Amino acid sequence: MGVRDTLLVVPQREEGGRTAYDRFDYQTAWGLSRLLDLHDEGKNYAVAFEFHDDIVSLDDADAPTRAVFYQVKTKASGSWSFAQITHRPTENGTTKSSFAGKMFDNFVRFGAIVERLAFVSNQPMPDVIVVHGEEGFSKAEQRKLSKFIADLAKEANGFNDSEHISLFFFCFSPLNLTNYEDAVVGRIAEFLERELGPYVPPRPFALALNDYCRRRSKNLADVGSFDQLKASKFVTRANMIRWLSQAREQHERRPEWAAVSHDLNAPFAEKVKIERAWREYEVALRARPNAATLEFTERVRAVIDGALNEADDLATLLGAVFAQIKPIVMAWKAGATDPFVKAVILYELKR
Repeated sequence: MGVRDTLLVVPQREEGGRTAYDRFDYQTAWGLSRLLDLHDEGKNYAVAFEFHDDIVSLDDADAPTRAVFYQVKTKASGSWSFAQITHRPTENGTTKSSFAGKMFDNFVRFGAIVERLAFVSNQPMPDVIVVHGEEGFSKAEQRKLSKFIADLAKEANGFNDSEHISLFFFCFSPLNLTNYEDAVVGRIAEFLERELGPYVPPRPFALALNDYCRRRSKNLADVGSFDQLKASKFVTRANMIRWLSQAREQHERRPEWAAVSHDLNAPFAEKVKIERAWREYEVALRARPNAATLEFTERVRAVIDGALNEADDLATLLGAVFAQIKPIVMAWKAGATDPFVKAVILYELKR
């Protein structure tokens, strides 16, 4: 079977934990950084988060032939050794797989489609590499490499050093454990400036990427085709190009009050209150550039879009959606007034 079919039928080994949308975990930050590298290289990439391994990268999003499996582990200090990644912990009397054993298990499950099995960390592995970058295990001192091979052969039936050791790599990540979130947001800022110019704020875009990647790491839905699998689990170059286009449009198409005030049939005092709330809402959007705000605006627009075809004018639309949108707004901004809710509806209608 090819990559497309194999990914559909091979079950996942385990499900990882989840993190809040407004925080990056190290694994996602590193995956996003890798994704940006692939984009800059012009690759037609597809990157999955927590799918068979921490990060999986396909060589082509449409017709993949090879896959790289990345296992991302962090530690506060020290370094890694072959002995540590072949260590098999015991839990409740049961011997667990080592990190290396889990890496090789991807070869057992996927065979020839595996291009590399990479162990990624924020701390170095002097047995292989002591500077940032990626290097094969085969570059290690022969004595240490032979011990690694012997230890893994004891754990993994079918491991053959002459055939399989060339698959193993260590990647010393440049992302520091104490400031990796700032570092990846900085990378995204540079990426946006190259792609769109300096005017698009990076943090909302970064949080949207984080949100999307964490959603990709949820349990696999029932899928019957590779395209459905790709939509459920992978981030692709096509996704990124679409998001860049949306980011440009959202920044350039900030609605003006004049775009709605002329058509809004309401008493003068009410219009004044809604206009003030409109300004307040703009400030609130800029002050809260997080994933919760992105999710909130998507929910509001979904309700508006659902009622749009039945509305004859702005007043009719406000009446149709106000009751449904008010609790959504109240959950995002406690104590929001009715004029504020109406301002949100009108703003998102025009955005």
